[in-house]
Amino acid sequence: MRPERGLPCEAEAEERVSRGAMAAGGLSRSERKAAERVRRLREEQQRERLRQVSRILRKAAAERSAEEGRLLAESADLVTELQGRSRRREGLKRRQEEVCDDPEELRGKVRELASAVRNAKYLVVYTGAGISTAASIPDYRGPNGVWTLLQKGRSVSAADLSEAEPTLTHMSITRLHEQKLVCTSCVPNREYVRVFDVTERTALHRHQTGRTCHKCGTQLRDTIVHFGERGTLGQPLNWEAATEAASRADTILCLGSSLKVLKKYPRLWCMTKPPSRRPKLYIVNLQWTPKDDWAALKLHGKCDDVMRLLMAELGLEIPAYSRWQDPIFSLATPLRAGEEGSHSRKSLCRSREEAPPGDRGGPLSSAPILGGWFGRGCTKRIKRKKVT
Repeated sequence: MRPERGLPCEAEAEERVSRGAMAAGGLSRSERKAAERVRRLREEQQRERLRQVSRILRKAAAERSAEEGRLLAESADLVTELQGRSRRREGLKRRQEEVCDDPEELRGKVRELASAVRNAKYLVVYTGAGISTAASIPDYRGPNGVWTLLQKGRSVSAADLSEAEPTLTHMSITRLHEQKLVCTSCVPNREYVRVFDVTERTALHRHQTGRTCHKCGTQLRDTIVHFGERGTLGQPLNWEAATEAASRADTILCLGSSLKVLKKYPRLWCMTKPPSRRPKLYIVNLQWTPKDDWAALKLHGKCDDVMRLLMAELGLEIPAYSRWQDPIFSLATPLRAGEEGSHSRKSLCRSREEAPPGDRGGPLSSAPILGGWFGRGCTKRIKRKKVT
């Protein structure tokens, strides 16, 4: 029996399509429209079946009716697909959770880490945004991180770095470097240290700061890897020195990094070497990282807590921070005449009463550019609300 009006049944449409193709060597316009209607009908039926199965699976097994049980049995493929989706969602959710080791367990792990640091012939430290959260500077993928908030559709604002001070982790790394226990080598050939945030006008694949070199007149660039970049720039990031240090390392310590970006640089992990000759990896992070399975030891703890225990195990005193002794002020290159208005971010100063010369502290316009981690590199992650 054929329907009088509406969409054709599948068998009828397929028969008509076959007849048309055989008679004219192709499909007529009406036959193509009929085939398209059938295709859309199938897709809608599949979506509706998927919604039904999903609703049933959310119920407890004891609450399902006999008819619902039959529908699940008839839709085994959909059940498998939905269960796989659920497992993947749960896995991703667990990876985003912050986990803290028990205090005694953490102390035991720190003792093992201290032994590795003492015995290391060449220790390299990779740091992430997590080492600065104690200074109220947001990280990226933590519960209140920049990317996390953007994925939830929430807005983020630029952090005021002018009052931030180095954390205990920063000062601990400084002491380790002074004791020749750790190598730091990622330094550009020609660097201008500033006392303000130089990423105001930079963004994804756009590293120029708007200022020029005092000697050669070339455009100055920032020294960060923006979100979405793989860090292949030779200058000013100086990857050659960084990869040279990694190639010599027998121990790598990662602090406060999700390693989502660093994992993309095989040379930093000596992946060309046989596994037995690769450096031992130690990771300090509250969340899962893609290198956890490769690590000799994973410490779930805050960076400052771990470094406090580590320095005590090594018998090293953590130097206190003093703005009056901070080398950034002696290393900083002052702005030239005409460059005072090239930024609007508040500058660092040795004391609250001291105001650096040329520090205007006001926005350049009513809509200042939010660069750096708040530039184009992260705005593409914002969830757009659909307009209906």
